[in-house]
Amino acid sequence: MATKKPTRRRPSPVSVPRTPEFDDALATVMRTSMTQSDAVRLAVRFLAHGLESAWTAGAVPDGTVPRRMSMRVQRQDPPQAANQQV
Repeated sequence: MATKKPTRRRPSPVSVPRTPEFDDALATVMRTSMTQSDAVRLAVRFLAHGLESAWTAGAVPDGTVPRRMSMRVQRQDPPQAANQQV
C-alpha cells in the first residue's frame, strides 16, 4: 500500500476592499511595470520592513504603528542612449 503524501494547505488569498485612494496608490506602484499581485506583495514587505526596523530600534513600542515614517531614496540618473557621449 502506497503511503499518502501529506498535503500542504495554501494560505487563502487576501481580499482588500477597493477604494479610490487604494486604486490610486496601486496605480502608482504599478507604474514600475509590476502586476497588481506583485505590487501588493512589495507594499506589504516594504511596510513590514519599516515596522520591524522601528520596533527593533525602539522608536515605537512593539506592535504599534508610528504616526509618521520616512524613507531614503538614492538618486539614479536616467540611462543614456548608446549614441550619446558623456
